[in-house]
Amino acid sequence: MNEHTEDIFDEKKIKRAIKKGKIKSIITIVFVSLLVFVVLNIANFAISVYFSQKAFKQWDAYVRLTTPNGYISETVDSRGFLGGMSNYKISKDMKIKSLVVEQKQNQYGLIPSILVSRGSGGSIGVTGEDWQFSYKENGWREMMFFHPSVAYKKYKNDEELIQSMEGEKIYEVALSFDKPYKQSELPIMQLPQMTWFWVNTYSNSQLDTLQQEAQEHDWSVTFIRENEALGFSVRDTYTPTTDLAHEYDKFLKLLKTSISSEHKQAYNTMKNINIDDVEILGVVVYGTKDEIVEIMKDPIIKASSLGGVIDNY
Repeated sequence: MNEHTEDIFDEKKIKRAIKKGKIKSIITIVFVSLLVFVVLNIANFAISVYFSQKAFKQWDAYVRLTTPNGYISETVDSRGFLGGMSNYKISKDMKIKSLVVEQKQNQYGLIPSILVSRGSGGSIGVTGEDWQFSYKENGWREMMFFHPSVAYKKYKNDEELIQSMEGEKIYEVALSFDKPYKQSELPIMQLPQMTWFWVNTYSNSQLDTLQQEAQEHDWSVTFIRENEALGFSVRDTYTPTTDLAHEYDKFLKLLKTSISSEHKQAYNTMKNINIDDVEILGVVVYGTKDEIVEIMKDPIIKASSLGGVIDNY
């Protein structure tokens, strides 16, 4: 056996070579694993951020549409694998200041986090002896709306309630009209700063359903809830010459963006309707007791519903 043959069958060299090969394999596996881990984390982060931003736009549009002068004021996201959960606060602009009225959660992503929620009802009048309205988390009533094309058995009127309240307050009140009005037909000469306009987004089939419910159910439950009425706000004092086109365009974009399929249906109903032909069903106004009561005395006001109340400072 020559010297080269002895080297080939040297047991120590073979063991060293095997050990060296194992070390290289371990290093390769560790390196590849770390590389895959980093790539997957970057991809997971990018996907989560994308869906988080998309969800925020959709839910912010939903909040702005279902809460008059409402918006998402703060969000805190917890990210998981290809998704996560967003905790957000809903605030409402009450003309002189904004207040948090509710806190919500939503899931987002390809594999959303599991959401478990518990709670109890927030309504009164379950016996049918009083209006079955609901409360927001901060204790404010949710406002009621009454469609002018539907004949209800009874209409809400909170003028007496507002008159009885003491102190310098700013009141949020939903006012439903006696009939649908185009802007050119609206007889009100002036409305206070930050008026929210309730828009007629209802199809004929939806109106038929509302009318049937009003006929067949108790008066205490037949009204349109605050989160079902859709509209947009005007920040400045309203007069008949106020241009609503810009706010209406933003309203259409919100309908198209919102997470709600009902809002997308409303968009399809409204997308080809010009602002001059849009029907206004009512308004939400903000003001002192005297300002609000003065507006409520207008003969076109069919119903009134008190929402939030804040101190006037």
